[in-house]
Amino acid sequence: MSKFISPSIKLLLLLILVGCNPLQKNNNIEINQNEYLYHKPEEVDDGWKTTSLTEQNIAPAPIVEMINKIRKGEYTGINSVILARGGVLVLEEYFGDYQRESLHNMRSASKAITSALVGIAIDNKFIATVHEALLPYFPEYEGKIKNWDERKRDITLAHLLGMSSGVKGNEDEMYPTNDWIKFYLDQPLAHKPGEVISYATSGVVTLGNVITRASGLRIPAFTDRFLFGPLGITEYRWPGTSSLGGQGLAMTGGGLNLRPRDMMKFGQLFLNDGEWDGNKIISKEWITESTTNKYPNKDYGYIWKMKNRKVADRTIHSFEAWGNGGQFILIFPSLELVAVFTGENYGLFPEMEQPFIMIDQFILPAIK
Repeated sequence: MSKFISPSIKLLLLLILVGCNPLQKNNNIEINQNEYLYHKPEEVDDGWKTTSLTEQNIAPAPIVEMINKIRKGEYTGINSVILARGGVLVLEEYFGDYQRESLHNMRSASKAITSALVGIAIDNKFIATVHEALLPYFPEYEGKIKNWDERKRDITLAHLLGMSSGVKGNEDEMYPTNDWIKFYLDQPLAHKPGEVISYATSGVVTLGNVITRASGLRIPAFTDRFLFGPLGITEYRWPGTSSLGGQGLAMTGGGLNLRPRDMMKFGQLFLNDGEWDGNKIISKEWITESTTNKYPNKDYGYIWKMKNRKVADRTIHSFEAWGNGGQFILIFPSLELVAVFTGENYGLFPEMEQPFIMIDQFILPAIK
């Protein structure tokens, strides 16, 4: 009689006999497709080698749980998460519309790059020392600086790098003006230089112009020659600033656009004591000096933020570049680990600091 049973009926009987429900199977497939499946980052001929989490002694389970939470919306406004350990990429994930080649606005995390450029200028003898006075670089403003105070002559490049010039930032008032350098020099001193940390984007903009005046190179050309070129970074965008005579200065106080993999290169450069691919780009002396705490109980180096993170019974030191919206380059020397996050939580607290939760609860505990 079986020869009179249609093929479709035979298939249904077979599924019933083996206990399979095709609808349930389809549901299972849909659920599985929504779960994150870890894969090692792709090698794309940009200088990065890649390997798996386990090859670098990182437990996959906490990382997978973290990525699933991002995908399910438990952490919001995250655009990318990248990890490197032992000098190789082990995790690279993008979210929303962001992809590997997308340039991302680093906001104030790019101040750390300006700090590095000052070190490179010193290494190459364009600038003698961080203890040089600031005002001699800007002779055209002599006698024209508002709120004059003789202590302004004591402001050094080190004070700008350490955010301790005594000048209060007032960024919102700076942006509409037509000369951001003069805006900075015009600000009244709230403190004696070197005494108190006061965040000032305008001071880091001024540092960028110091580099240009000392080297004779605009910031994009200087960066190409001495930093991005040796790192193999070709895709980036510097925004401009308002400046005297329409000089078109690069905005070294924030807003540099880089790919997250290239942000990671910069972090790895500092972890490697200034070397990339066997080439010395920044002196080890500058790496050490700029990432050493300059002020008791303030946890700042030359723009870099110092942190000690507690994980179980361990205290793990890091130095970090932070940018509004969730842009972070986090470097953990004792673990040979660099983490990069980008996000779009601009002006949102505590959302922009979600990466710190991910670091503390998932990433650092996963390191063996």
